[in-house]
Amino acid sequence: MVLGIDQHAWLRWERVTAGLAFAARVFWNKLRAFGQPSLKEQALFYLPLAATAFIIIITHSFFNAGLARLPNPEVLIAAFAVAKSLMHVFQSPVMMIRQTVTALIDHRKNFRKTLIALSLVVGGVVFVLAVTAFSGLSRWLFHHVMGLEGQTLDEAVAMLKILFIFPLLVSIRDFFSGLLIRFRTAPLIAAASVARVVYVALFVIFIEQLASLPGSLLASLMFVGGVGIETLIVVVGTRVLNGPVSGKLAILDKESGQVEPKRLTYPLFIRFFTPLIVTTAIYNVFMPIVNAGLARSAQPDLTLSVFAVAWGLGMVVLSPSNMLHQLPLRYDTKDGKNQSIRLFIFALAVLLALVMALIAFTNLGYLILRHWIGTSHEISSLASNVLKLMCVSPFLLATREYFWGILLKRRLTRFLWRGKLINLLCLLVVLAGLMALKPTHAAMVGALCLISGDAAECLFLLWVSRRHLTRTQI
Repeated sequence: MVLGIDQHAWLRWERVTAGLAFAARVFWNKLRAFGQPSLKEQALFYLPLAATAFIIIITHSFFNAGLARLPNPEVLIAAFAVAKSLMHVFQSPVMMIRQTVTALIDHRKNFRKTLIALSLVVGGVVFVLAVTAFSGLSRWLFHHVMGLEGQTLDEAVAMLKILFIFPLLVSIRDFFSGLLIRFRTAPLIAAASVARVVYVALFVIFIEQLASLPGSLLASLMFVGGVGIETLIVVVGTRVLNGPVSGKLAILDKESGQVEPKRLTYPLFIRFFTPLIVTTAIYNVFMPIVNAGLARSAQPDLTLSVFAVAWGLGMVVLSPSNMLHQLPLRYDTKDGKNQSIRLFIFALAVLLALVMALIAFTNLGYLILRHWIGTSHEISSLASNVLKLMCVSPFLLATREYFWGILLKRRLTRFLWRGKLINLLCLLVVLAGLMALKPTHAAMVGALCLISGDAAECLFLLWVSRRHLTRTQI
């Protein structure tokens, strides 16, 4: 007996700890053998981008927290979720600007053509969305397509009249963010996102003092004002940190030894960018379709609110995975041997899955929703079921982002929209089948639809990687 511990038990403990130490050394040596880029190099590149994605999406929970403090919170949360999802449908052509800038502006001679082409696309999007918002078309879409009625319908129409400016602001932000990634000054993107969160947090703190104003106005000002501040910081900071864009691109060209660029023409830009427009357009009908299905449940306002707050919290946890495509976009090798990249991405997926499980299967999720976001007891309790389903999402998102990065790097964007179309078809089948059963907890149907679609898309991308993924360039 040693210090009250049985000697045999002590020996067993020593053997276990020695075995764990040996396994750790073997695992570490395996990691070092994976080659370049090193895990440290990937972490230093990725962490500022992951922090940015986390900070941006955490504001969505802040929006719900603010609206939950106003009269008729279920109506406002539901209206905001639907109005925002419709706005994102129109915004879809410009949602891949950051990735386009990173992939195509590989030389100063390609900067002007990329800027002109993207400006035309952004201008067209803002014009169409403005016409929709300020005409009767928005009310018709919300009522006849998305199933809204009464005060929820009126609030959604009013919100869209302010949200129409959002695609312009976010496009400017993403264009300069792409330049910051290329200029290796990505930490500024995270700093701008912090400023956005501070703005929204202050808005939430003082929103009860502004309760005399229409809820639709307050919701829209939270959303648009935050991204406006973020955009201003990114634009000004790009110039302050890097000087004139053309001069900085010239320096990068000299450092890389690239004398002549990969020739970019407008037809080639269209061939690269059009599949991205289709991809994001398909993606952005996911939420309107799910919301339209949930709006036809037995308790539509409650169901939409539960799904909105649960999915919003889940995506806060999963948000770092949204930037994983940047790793293969930067480090994908000519021979396609990306073992270290795959290892890094898999490790992050495991970590995110553990965090999601902690929130979903303990009282932590309820405490966050009930006491931090401020949703009701009923909404907070029902949301935990949605969060449990989302525990498989980290692995699906990590797989998708890895293949997306490679396809973007090799300019094989035509496979992106095909995968997203398969995702949509699967979502529709699952949604129709489950809603026909008239489920008691309809909010879970939304999560099941989205997860099933992601799984189908991942299977398609795995098939593409085995059959079609080559070094071919457009």
